[in-house]
Amino acid sequence: MGNANPPLEKGKITFINNHQPPLLDGEYVITVEQKLQNKNAAPSPAAAINEAYTNTKRFQVRGERFSIDSTEIESVFPPSNSQGEYENVLPHIVFSRKTLPWERTAHDQADSSWLALLLFDENDPIPEIQNIMVGDLQRSPFPHEEGGANQDSTLPGTAVSYLDISLEYSELMYDPCMAIDIPVSLFNNIVPGLVDLPWLTHARSVTPEQPARMGMAETDDISVESAVVVGNRLPEPNTKCTVHLVSLENMAPYLPSGDDYTPADIKLADGSAAEMVRLVSLKSWSYTSVDPKETFTGLLMDLDKEDGLRVFAINNPNPSDTEADSYVANGLKMGYTAMNHHTRQGCKTVSWYRGPFVPFEVPPTIFVPVPNGDPTDMPIQTADEAVRYNPETGMMDISYASAWQIGRLLALQDKGFSVALYNWKRSCTLATVMEFERQLLEQGVGETLGLTAKAHRDDPLVMHHAVAKFIKTRLKPYLIKEPPEDNDPPTGRQSPPAEMMPDITPTAFNTPQGNTFREGD
Repeated sequence: MGNANPPLEKGKITFINNHQPPLLDGEYVITVEQKLQNKNAAPSPAAAINEAYTNTKRFQVRGERFSIDSTEIESVFPPSNSQGEYENVLPHIVFSRKTLPWERTAHDQADSSWLALLLFDENDPIPEIQNIMVGDLQRSPFPHEEGGANQDSTLPGTAVSYLDISLEYSELMYDPCMAIDIPVSLFNNIVPGLVDLPWLTHARSVTPEQPARMGMAETDDISVESAVVVGNRLPEPNTKCTVHLVSLENMAPYLPSGDDYTPADIKLADGSAAEMVRLVSLKSWSYTSVDPKETFTGLLMDLDKEDGLRVFAINNPNPSDTEADSYVANGLKMGYTAMNHHTRQGCKTVSWYRGPFVPFEVPPTIFVPVPNGDPTDMPIQTADEAVRYNPETGMMDISYASAWQIGRLLALQDKGFSVALYNWKRSCTLATVMEFERQLLEQGVGETLGLTAKAHRDDPLVMHHAVAKFIKTRLKPYLIKEPPEDNDPPTGRQSPPAEMMPDITPTAFNTPQGNTFREGD
């Protein structure tokens, strides 16, 4: 018992430097050699044995290289196509496979990842994604299809790419992949240095506080491990940014080195300076980092102005004193908006809607009348029950109905809450059914069995013997007897006494044919 692992603490997160895989991706050769030798001083010629046996096997450890399965990506942040206060947020990506960033390397350092996040904004500019083949990452011609003739690579003459793309088992030159071409000057400014790579990846072990949100049972005592790659560049405010997850496999000679991030001297094969660097893009997403003045806090601060966001006066060049115009003007002044409304029955109409913010002071507590005005009625079950109808104008107010529906959807969106709500409803239903059954037994069979004490009624063994005794003494004489051995049908049947039969009042009813039957006919 002393060696048992302590229970995991829920809501705890542990950061880990790295999760090194047992073997890196690539080809391996294993050789086994066995020697047989007779080491006696003077063995006979027949016994003089000196032999060696060797067996060599090759095997391949496969992993992602030119593409990544989308199921391996757990999440990205900032979220794709989102807009928010991200000017102080480094983009990052989470992988469900905890060893993925360390299954290959950018150079010989073991804890160095082969993956990196490069952030581009509109001022860079953002490179275009190109659909290419693996062979387009090198200079030599290659077949673009199975059995096809060699064709030129699309790698620009002024661009460099990976130093070594020797194909591994099952890889082909015409396998598809995605790539981006980055100017060398921009590449040197944004790519992580060799000393940064170990710091931009880590692993996490998380014990969820609410396992139901992650599809686990509340009793599960496990932790979830994942790998994280973090970017090295903050976005510019009020700009659209694009993040690319790129492969830096064997790209160490092209990366900045030293603590001062000395740029690498990137040259072509002929010794001239390169202008572009082509990298494989394994994943990309975009988001917008808004200006601080346009954030939620900034907008709230801007509300404190003389004009602010007040409702503007209605400019009606031809004012009229009609009741309809006055009604509409009053509704607009109260903050209402006329909205197209498709009812549950499929009708189309126009209804009033108003959000939680109003241009006047309201009581601190708003009471929503119960349906039909009866306080004993159940709470609102559907959004339609919260629709308010004005019979004088024929207009409906859907404000409360919209708020009810929005709150319901937000609650059900929370997996932990929705699962807890379902379990609570189910337990209440089961408890109600059991209580109803208990009352039936107490009112019907309980008195007949002589079970008046609650302790006896709740004891399964006592109840079992009481029911068995009741069947034996009261119901057995009226049960259908077993058929005779000759399988002849019974000649008659016994009926229970009249006092045990239910009262039946003959009632006439009509059939579609017009015939009249009476119960008991």
